[in-house]
Formats: sequence, C-alpha cells, structure tokens
Amino acid sequence: MSKILIADDEPLVLVGMQSMINWAELGAEVCATAHNGQQALALIEQHRPDVVITDIKMPLMSGLEVAKACREKYGDIPVFIILTSFEEFSFAREAMHQGAVEYLIKLELTPDALRAAVQKALESVARLSGTSAAVPAAAVANAGLNTFRDRFFAKLYNNLFDSSEQFLRQAENLGLEFDADVYAAAACAIGNMREMPVDKQLTLCSSTVQMVCDTLEKFVRCVATTMDMRHFHILFFLQEEQAADGDFLPRLMRHAADTVQRYFSVHLLCGIGPAVAAPLELADSVHGARCMLLQADESRPVLSAHDGVFPADELFDFSLYRADLTRAFEELDDGALYDAITRIIDQLDGHPSRHLQAKDAASYLLYMARTLLPDGEETLANIFDDAPDGCLVLYKYAGTGQCCDWMRRLRDGLCEVLRSEHKNYKRRLIEDVTDYIRKNLSRRLTLNEVAAAFSFSPNYLSQLFAKYAEHGFVETITHEKISAAKAMLADGQWKIYEIAEKLGYESAFYFSRVFKKEVGVSPREYINNLKG
Repeated sequence: MSKILIADDEPLVLVGMQSMINWAELGAEVCATAHNGQQALALIEQHRPDVVITDIKMPLMSGLEVAKACREKYGDIPVFIILTSFEEFSFAREAMHQGAVEYLIKLELTPDALRAAVQKALESVARLSGTSAAVPAAAVANAGLNTFRDRFFAKLYNNLFDSSEQFLRQAENLGLEFDADVYAAAACAIGNMREMPVDKQLTLCSSTVQMVCDTLEKFVRCVATTMDMRHFHILFFLQEEQAADGDFLPRLMRHAADTVQRYFSVHLLCGIGPAVAAPLELADSVHGARCMLLQADESRPVLSAHDGVFPADELFDFSLYRADLTRAFEELDDGALYDAITRIIDQLDGHPSRHLQAKDAASYLLYMARTLLPDGEETLANIFDDAPDGCLVLYKYAGTGQCCDWMRRLRDGLCEVLRSEHKNYKRRLIEDVTDYIRKNLSRRLTLNEVAAAFSFSPNYLSQLFAKYAEHGFVETITHEKISAAKAMLADGQWKIYEIAEKLGYESAFYFSRVFKKEVGVSPREYINNLKG
C-alpha cells in the first residue's frame, strides 16, 4: 500500500482532500496530514511516504522548501504534487524543478484531477523504485490491515486481551505505540443528519471524524475509531500535566465541536471517560465515556466523568455482555450469540425511557458484527436487504421497541448465517492464517505471535488448525517453508545457506535436517534428483 502525506494549513482543504477520492482503489492510504512545512518535514521522516501533496504557501516552511529538503536528503522519493491558490508560472516552474510530478490549482481541483495526479505520482514512484504499481493486491492488503486494527481496538475497549503480552505483540504488529503517561477515551455521536441520504451521511461522518482529529492533534496525540456512520471513539495519549487539568479534554472537545459545527453544520455530542494509567484499563474509560454520552444534549454537548455519574437505576450496562458477545463472534458460535443478544433485548424492551441506550446497544452490536465477522459488511447487507438504508435504518428509529426489533432481526439473521456457514468460515480463517504464514516465511513465527496478529487466543488458533486444517499449526509452518524451499532449490539461483537464511532457519544445518525429515532426502540430494 503506497503512503500519501498531505500538507496544507487550511483544515477544510485537508479534510476535503482526504474524502475527495477513494484512496484504496488506487492502492494508497493517507498516512499523515500536516498543518505547516516544518511539521510536514518531520512527518515525512517518520512515515517515509511515497507521495507528498503539499500547498506551496504554508507557515514556517513553504511546500517548495519541503520538496527541496526532501530531494537533498532522500533523493527522488517521495515524489511531490504541488497545490497552490495562485496560478503563476514561476511557482509551477520552481515546483517542477524540485521534482514535482504535477501542479494543481486549488480552486480548479476536482476528484478526477486529483485522482489523475495521484495515479501519475504512483506510476512515477513505481518507475523510480523498480516496483510494480499493481493496485488490487495492495488494496486488499490495506483492507486486511484495517480489519486487524478495528479488531484490535474492539478488544482493547472491551478488555478482551488474554494477556499483556498478546496486547503488546499485536500493537507492535500494527505499528501502534502506547507510551503515554495517562490514557483516556471519548465517545462521540454525530447528530442532526438523520434526514440525509445514506451516502451523504457516510461522507459527512468521514469528514467530521477527520476534522475532529486534525483539530485535536494540534494539542494532543489521539486515535479515532469509527463505529458506524454516527458514532466514533477517540483514544487520547496524555502527558501527566494534561491529565491533571480536569478541563483539558472537555475544552479541546468543545473546540472540536465548534469547529465541525462551523464547517459542516454538524452537532457533535461527546462523553469523556475517566483517565487511566495503563492501556489495558481503557475499557473502564470507554464505559464511562459512553455513560456520559447518553446524558449529553445540545445544551450540554460535551460531558466528562468529572461532571457526574449516570444514575445506576437508569443505566443499562453493555459491558456486562461484551466478553460473551466478542467470543461468540470470534468463535462463530450461533447459540452463544443468540443468548447474549436476547439477554440485551430483555433488559431494554418495555422501557421507553431507555431508547437512547437501546440505540447505543444496537449500534455497538452493528460495530461488532462489521469488524469481528468474516464478510461482516456483506452479511449485514443480506440481513437487511429489504430496508431502504440497509442495516443503517437503525438510525431512523426513535423508540426502544423499534431498536429492539432491529436487534432481533440482526440476531436471527446472524445466527442463521453462522449455522449455515460455520464450517466455511472456519476454513476461510485457516486460509487467511496460512496466507499470513506464507507472507512471513522469513520470520520464526510462533503460535502466540500469529494468534495476536489475528486477535485470537493461542489456544483457539491451535484448536482451529487441529480441527479444520490438513496439518496442525506448527506442521503448517514447516510445510509452507519446505514448499518454498523446494521452489527455490528448483530455481537454481540460491545456495542452500541462503535459502535457510531467507526462510528464517537458525542455520543451514538445521534447515537441512528439517528438509530431509519432511522430504526424505537432503537439499543437496533433492537438487541432484532434479538434475536427473
């Protein structure tokens, strides 16, 4: 997946650029955004993007100065696309002199023009690096990474990691660093867009989340996770002095809410949970944030844990069901899933005053189904195929009863799919893990590491291979490594010690022992047999 960095000092331009085209279709992702030239240069060093799209005129350092500095330090990559509000030949000439592949006028920028410029830049990167610009495979890889990332945060926010080791390993695999002094979570809801068409709601949600992040990141490090087209969570990485200021996060969220109101006429509601000392305690902060969100309204759009506690007799505690739900989704257990969702419905149905909590619970079920099930989006589309807005019809409902009926339909549809596709899902999981092994043959993979990469427990992954795969987990790794070794030996371009090193074996001697045990002859004998 090619990495794109966008730099512009206008927040609306940053948001608009990111939502203007489907980056994944081009095999690309926006890895970072910058608000000035110095920040852009620092982020380029951190992320090493393939393409930089930058405004010419920015605070602290111009886009041309950034391009010149990168050319001197990194050579031809990243390539640059230059934006400007001024159609002047001198700017264009200087931009091209610094290696820009395209020069675009902001006021004339269209999705087609941006897409063409990015495609041209990616082709230039491919030529310079000597790689293929095949888009589909890259897009699939990015989709897989995003799925793992969503699963990671779903487990983090629900306290479902089996151990701190599993958490740390998966965070490392996803390139996520948890090095803050203190952590806190916010739960956000986007209001006043119920009458919009669904496609416009989705675009508005994406733009709102991005602008909130761009606004907040000027003051604090944060990560946003979208749950659905109206709800998202924000994880804050805080310094001790920031956490000590009880109004720091509420003040920032009010500023963010004012910003999206000004740009998009969006009413943003936010609940902020209590600060916690460790990332594995974030489930408590998320729970508190969701409780506060239920109390927020237009008169009090931002509420934090410092503002009070939701009355215990009125609170439906979704966290009591999250472990059972997550395991039911991950293990594709239709009986356990039916039981958990039914217990939620029983707690809410018949209580008109709990309509916000019913919608909140339904939204969370939607999020879990989308992120934890194979083909979650397709499954949801089939369950709600006759609804005008599909599963998103939920957001037109105002009463507890309607939300509970929606959850019953979701429950029955999911359980029917799991019953009919149970074995197919298991085999698909095996295929996904095996493909992961093939792509990482140079590493000494362990059960714990691969389980963490897929957000499974090691015991579950081991049982999955034992029951549904041709070989056990360890045997599968050996089988794939030896299959690759055979191909390399047949190619004739590799020495035996080079193959051993490339496949992650500690020595050529050990590789030869494993090869002979699996194939029946040594690598040298295998080569001689091929020569005939």
